[in-house]
Amino acid sequence: MLLFLLIHPLAQADSPLLQDQIWRGNIARTGEYTSTGPVKEPQLKWKFKTGGLVRSSPVIVDGTVYIGSDDKNFYALDLASGKEKWKFSAGAPVRSSPAVCSGKVFFINAKGVFALNAETGEKVWSVPGMFSDDSPLVLQGETITDRDGKKLEGILFYGLPLKNVIGVDIADGREVWRYRDGGSTGKGGSSILMHRGLLTFFRGSQATVLVDVLTERRYYEIDGGIDNAIFTPAARGGICFSYINGIVAFDMIEYGKGNTKKSSKLNMKWRFQQAGEKLWDNQHPGISSISVDDKAVYFGQVDKHVYALDSNTGTLLWKTITGGPVSSSPALGSGELLFVGGQDKMIYGINKKDGAIAWKFATGGPVYSSPAPSGNAVVVGSDDGYVYALE
Repeated sequence: MLLFLLIHPLAQADSPLLQDQIWRGNIARTGEYTSTGPVKEPQLKWKFKTGGLVRSSPVIVDGTVYIGSDDKNFYALDLASGKEKWKFSAGAPVRSSPAVCSGKVFFINAKGVFALNAETGEKVWSVPGMFSDDSPLVLQGETITDRDGKKLEGILFYGLPLKNVIGVDIADGREVWRYRDGGSTGKGGSSILMHRGLLTFFRGSQATVLVDVLTERRYYEIDGGIDNAIFTPAARGGICFSYINGIVAFDMIEYGKGNTKKSSKLNMKWRFQQAGEKLWDNQHPGISSISVDDKAVYFGQVDKHVYALDSNTGTLLWKTITGGPVSSSPALGSGELLFVGGQDKMIYGINKKDGAIAWKFATGGPVYSSPAPSGNAVVVGSDDGYVYALE
């Protein structure tokens, strides 16, 4: 087994690496984007028809929209026109959201882990196997080498269902890293984040797990009493935001000091729970992936609301009612709005400060895909089989 060595400053970095090139905006999965998206009521810029549900979330890089479909194809679309640049037949539905790095685009489905030429769609390499639909995590830097001293272009991390977390060289798919202390990421849609040298993921069977990227060993694991969730935590400023008997915030580094046993009783910085509400109990968590900026934590819930909590205290700032459950994850534009889809077939632009709905746009099907803003546009998929661009 080859390990890789990572210079500590990179491992500990707070900078949002791969900004806008990966699902949830960056490798810490904060949901923050560098574009404002449409701040006023948008018009349909274009819509692109696929042959199946579109639950993959788009990633937009250099004017190209990368997205998968249940029609078993992965697409590259021109952001300006919505025209297809290329498509790749992946042999199974593609609900994974991609990552784009070093001229390649990466995604996962039940047939394998794929690396394609981002410009042409030609397959560069693949790792065959039946995998979940999580979004791959990519770590890139000039200081990454394997144990033999070979410089690596970067490492792609993904979960091996029910077994391990694997890291492969993004140049050729060669395995260079493996987490062996416990299970992998959870059900399809639960993805890995990287922050301050710790790979973090929701395991899908009651635990949020943190793994030291330098040692490949578990840093600690916190039981959450939650079995049915499909979501991805977020991390910012050394604080992890997850679901552990409620939405919680905890210090990622301090909790690892002397906490080698699994526990749900560790003191949290804060915990938010809607006591007595059935859709908030541990058998019906129903939350989207979590987004966070310097002011608030945002998420959708199957109780038909989008929530914002104070990121320092966990105090409820606002909650906004929609017309249906919200499984799409909020995308935080660089301006005043966040963007989120609903099972009521709507795409929403919501003011981050007060939760006021600035605009909404109707699609032809429930929206599970998470929006991606780019410039003054926002792109998202829908269960009606279309990819929508609004501007």
